[in-house]
Amino acid sequence: MSAPRVSVLMTTRNGAAWIGASLDSVLAQSFGDFELVVVDDCSTDATPEILAAVRDTRLRVIRNDSCRGIAGGRNVGLAACVGTYVAVLDHDDVSLPERLARQVAYLDGHTQVVFVGTKVEILRDGVASGPEQVAQVSPTGMRMMLHLGNPLTWSSVMFRRSALQRVTEDGAVLRDNAVPADDFDLYHRLLSYGEAARLDGVLTQYRWHSSNTTYRMAAQMGERAAAVLSRAYAPWFGAEAEAAARLVVRHLTERLPVPDAATLDRLFAIIARVGAEFSGRECAALGAALRWRLLRAAMREGRPGVVRGRWGD
Repeated sequence: MSAPRVSVLMTTRNGAAWIGASLDSVLAQSFGDFELVVVDDCSTDATPEILAAVRDTRLRVIRNDSCRGIAGGRNVGLAACVGTYVAVLDHDDVSLPERLARQVAYLDGHTQVVFVGTKVEILRDGVASGPEQVAQVSPTGMRMMLHLGNPLTWSSVMFRRSALQRVTEDGAVLRDNAVPADDFDLYHRLLSYGEAARLDGVLTQYRWHSSNTTYRMAAQMGERAAAVLSRAYAPWFGAEAEAAARLVVRHLTERLPVPDAATLDRLFAIIARVGAEFSGRECAALGAALRWRLLRAAMREGRPGVVRGRWGD
């Protein structure tokens, strides 16, 4: 049998509360030429029974003998994937029916792009809301945005498997020492081999709950994301790279309001310096949007003195 065009990778550990809907969302895709590889990382709940009840030959389940963790479980699955493209989905998120079709068509038509995400909506207590995401961002714009935060949700991304193979080190695609920002670290390593993109349509639903890694490991995620940016910033900021990266993560990724005018000015300077590496009207507009976000956050905190005289920047 020939290999499928797409491998969909899902890793799980004790995901019984959510994994049924996630599996259904993949198996109901309009694009049918895929395999669904699920890595069960030592679940102790009903997850194995839920997986065993699925009667679809496209599903392939791998059960780890010992817990591998976030990056380890993903690496086990990635090593097993055989598709030309690899789409990823966490066990608590949902892919809308046209996701695979739209991403395959995009990668087929844009050979310079090595990974592509989608816009997402957040589901919390059954209510959907969309994050602030700039529309119609080109690959150049995405490259700039990846240097000023993480504009991609892991569960929305599809990769070229050939690109993942190029960044594999000692059999591993994702790095344990980058968890829980292992996805962000991977995106930056892939930028050495091609471009990133994001489709405008909402094709992924991110289900918020208290055990999400994003919230459960927020402090460590910030530290690891800052380490990724610090390495990327080294050629531009030299000895100030780490401090610049921490400011960006704190105020652009975690969206904490700036405490004073000096911090705001420093962030404006960082955005300008990063933007200087990515020419064009679009990148200038992205920089302006980020500055405006910082100004609004300060105003919402009741700190007009921080932004006074900067409204026209």
